[in-house]
Amino acid sequence: MNEDEYIIMYEAEETHWWYVSLHDLILRSVPRNLPSLTIFDAGCGTGRLLQLLSPYGSVQGCDASETALHCCRKRGLTTVAQADLNTMTLAQESYDVITLIDVLYHAGIRDEHAVLKKLHAALKPGGVLLVQVPAYEWLRSDHDRAVHTRRRYSRPEIVAMLRDCGFLIEKATYRVGLLLLPIAMVRLARNLVRLHTTGAEAASDVKKHFTLVNALLSAIMVAENRLLKYVSLPFGASVFAVARKQEVPGKDLLKESR
Repeated sequence: MNEDEYIIMYEAEETHWWYVSLHDLILRSVPRNLPSLTIFDAGCGTGRLLQLLSPYGSVQGCDASETALHCCRKRGLTTVAQADLNTMTLAQESYDVITLIDVLYHAGIRDEHAVLKKLHAALKPGGVLLVQVPAYEWLRSDHDRAVHTRRRYSRPEIVAMLRDCGFLIEKATYRVGLLLLPIAMVRLARNLVRLHTTGAEAASDVKKHFTLVNALLSAIMVAENRLLKYVSLPFGASVFAVARKQEVPGKDLLKESR
């Protein structure tokens, strides 16, 4: 993404409704079957998620941006490294949990399948991958230009990709469904405006909101997270999936959720 977007992210992650609700969903999805987890955040950005995951065990992260890693260090994180997911090497069967949050879509990812297979190999048997990507190409906007989006996805595309790479799907759902209509209206309106303007620099949708508005949006999305425990949404601005590496080849295939 544009380097200045990392600074915006760093300043927003602790309070902005998007990040607050996303991190809430991730923490709800982290397995609780072990007293201490080994966790790797692939594309850790400015490090807020690593901070929140730290109480669950030992955490490590990587990002290609030195600006992002500088923000991680400002948070007191020391187990982060600059690395390219396309070329980095991960020790096999080393992690209980890997998070891949809004990374796979990025223009810098040359081969999605190769990255997913690398992360699959790095998970311990029974380990879990948590992945989020942006949904629907028709939602493409200036936000995507600012964060260097290569593509946006549908739920079936993510499910097929994860299965092709050896994962069992425990949960695959759209999210931010309750706010999809206003998000779509704002983005489509901005796209129409851009048709009649030139030279404007792209900026992401991460903006400061009035405190009450931000609190309301956070409450709506946390309520949606609770709903996702029981159902999968048929639409939304993002796709979120929980995928597991088989403990033993051939085991649990019949238990995979659809």
